[in-house]
Amino acid sequence: MASDVHATPRTEDPRVERTRVAVIEAASDLLVADGPSAITHANVATAANVSRTTVYNHWPTREDLLRATIDSLGKIPVRVEQLTGLLRDDLDLLCDRVVNDLADAQRAPMIVNMMERSLHDPTVADVRNEFIRAFTDVFGHVIQAGIRTGELRADIDLDRAIAGLLGSFLFARFMSPHRFDAEFADAVIDDFVRLNAPR
Repeated sequence: MASDVHATPRTEDPRVERTRVAVIEAASDLLVADGPSAITHANVATAANVSRTTVYNHWPTREDLLRATIDSLGKIPVRVEQLTGLLRDDLDLLCDRVVNDLADAQRAPMIVNMMERSLHDPTVADVRNEFIRAFTDVFGHVIQAGIRTGELRADIDLDRAIAGLLGSFLFARFMSPHRFDAEFADAVIDDFVRLNAPR
């Protein structure tokens, strides 16, 4: 997902821009503290000390508001045009934000909350699916480039590859007694490349 596709048009009025910033900061605080279920127009308006109408004017749907809040926390996915064509570098680039979020004491619980809420809240599920689709699209480009350069075998199943890579991160962060950090993530990515190399 390119972040500008859903962005509300900017205005030259600095007061309006300050209001937008204040609303998103309040929404970000709510998201980190209470999870995605807290992101409603009413809750955000109260937290930002603005009217509900102001929030609706900038983000007409809850999905717009939730997406903008997640984007503000640095969750904008890597785009295809940012890729270097170097397998290991691109895997690092693609996984970097996930790894940083999982290693962060505040953001990691938010990820768990988001996954859990997506099972019950269609709006959260829609935003989650949008980010997964964006990740999968770019990941597919990385895998295809690795196949073309002969670094990866040609029969890689994309869904299982993502599950293996990201699933390893999630297991290490939430189910393993060992510390999850960038060094561990690097080893997982190295294993991924090695295990998927042509035989």
